[in-house]
Amino acid sequence: MRLVHVFPALAIVTAACGPAIRPLGPLAPVHAPVFELPEPPSESPPPMAPMALTDEDYLHDRALMVPVDGVPPEKVPDTYWQGRDGGARAHQAVDILAKRGTPVLSADSGTVLRLSKNSLGGTTIYATDPEKRFVFYYAHLDHYAEGLFEGKSVAQGEVIGYVGTTGNAPKNTPHLHFQVMRFVDARQWWNGPPLDPRPYLAQSGDRRRAERSVSVLPDLQ
Repeated sequence: MRLVHVFPALAIVTAACGPAIRPLGPLAPVHAPVFELPEPPSESPPPMAPMALTDEDYLHDRALMVPVDGVPPEKVPDTYWQGRDGGARAHQAVDILAKRGTPVLSADSGTVLRLSKNSLGGTTIYATDPEKRFVFYYAHLDHYAEGLFEGKSVAQGEVIGYVGTTGNAPKNTPHLHFQVMRFVDARQWWNGPPLDPRPYLAQSGDRRRAERSVSVLPDLQ
């Protein structure tokens, strides 16, 4: 038997037994899923809290006033690093010379913390800024302003005392000893680390500014 005729015949049988190939009908359209977006909130979210200012930025923003009436910032001498007690310590404050009795002004708005008298500073005032972040120390005063008391709120430029030579100040050199310290401990707020106030003194001493601020307040009577 010859096999040469088998394969053509097998092909014919396979073709005859196979299902007929029909064309596919039209495909149904494919619809993409619909995603609903969430509704926006009825109210805007609260703003993020501002970043806390550094001590330096905070003092720059406060724009401290030279605490002696009529003295501009450029006239405040650089006495911060001068030696004291024979060079045993640095001054770490500024001495602002003025005539005896010249008004001493609040360098910033804030609160009077303490009124005290001692052998070194003489007649002194400790006050603070509105956030109680710094302590301002005024020393060698001749006397306090009338009506000043501990806990009193003071405005920037308000008269709080008068230049003198009390304490260990030379009697022929009236001046204000002015010091700025960081408020770090409520139990020892008078002993915080000091810093040079000169870079932050942005306004000339002007007692009239506080007087003008009071004069524009509305009459509540």
